[in-house]
Amino acid sequence: MNAVAPGKVILSGEHSVVYGAPAIALAVGESIQARFSPDLSQYVVLNTSDAERFSIACDQLAVLKQRLDLRYAEFEAGDRPVDQILDAPQELLLYALSHFSNLPSGTLSTDSTLPTGAGMGSSAAAIAATLVMAEQLSAEPLTLTERFRLVRYCERLQHGRGSAIDAAAVTYGGLVQVQNSEVTRLDCHLGQGWYRINTGRPQVSTGECVAAVRAKYEDSAVWSEFSDITRAIPAALTSPDTLMGLLQENHRLLLRIGVVPEPVVGFIRELEHLGGAAKVSGAGAHQGNQGGLVLAYLPNHCSRNEVDRLCRVYDYPITSLTEDRKGARSI
Repeated sequence: MNAVAPGKVILSGEHSVVYGAPAIALAVGESIQARFSPDLSQYVVLNTSDAERFSIACDQLAVLKQRLDLRYAEFEAGDRPVDQILDAPQELLLYALSHFSNLPSGTLSTDSTLPTGAGMGSSAAAIAATLVMAEQLSAEPLTLTERFRLVRYCERLQHGRGSAIDAAAVTYGGLVQVQNSEVTRLDCHLGQGWYRINTGRPQVSTGECVAAVRAKYEDSAVWSEFSDITRAIPAALTSPDTLMGLLQENHRLLLRIGVVPEPVVGFIRELEHLGGAAKVSGAGAHQGNQGGLVLAYLPNHCSRNEVDRLCRVYDYPITSLTEDRKGARSI
């Protein structure tokens, strides 16, 4: 049994989506693949590319689910920090499996082309691929809406009270708009000239950054400015000049709320001088020098040689961005 789920990048709306504004995300070509090999061991073994092998008896999956649900309730009550819900990251995928009956014992293996800690939805993608695989194994198929909701429900153990952006993008594929947990699939496509640039893993978590922004800007009018930009982006995807202006203004707003580290500010300033536009895609960081993923738009007049040179100076890897229009699926 094999399944795959794409990662994601956010075009617009990070942070503001928490306050009811819309956000637009894109499912990308990089992905996580899940494979399951049944056996008669009466255990489920996890073999992931970024962690040690981990096993649990099949009859303990329900116990694990009950324990993690209890811990999440303690988190909601303020009695447990979010980073103490899971004892090990592998429990997230076991929790996903625990929602299905009649699963055989065997080994679940995952391989990823997604960078971890870069705001590309690796946790949601791993959950989605695992769910699609479990649907096949248990003969309990889910609708797209049910799968989206279950991805988000499982992911809460990792990120606490996060938005629905990651779950929506990895489940549905293509371009999606999310607002107040409602998902709309957009009838448009990304086009050419897009790149992702990795500025390094932030020293603060998404939850810490969101909390720091909330403390200063919860009641700010800035969120309506973010909303205006987000709503204008779909129509601008075929208009390079308009799109450049929207991305640059989006970057200015992210600067205003303090989530773009100084080295990343300098990099984006130089990239703009070369004729491109860029913004943090994800939470960014209110402390430290690394901002995670940066989304860059480089129209035809922008020299890739000069951009590559700039990325080498900053030691920021750059990768062409491709769109995945199918979402989580069996393969």
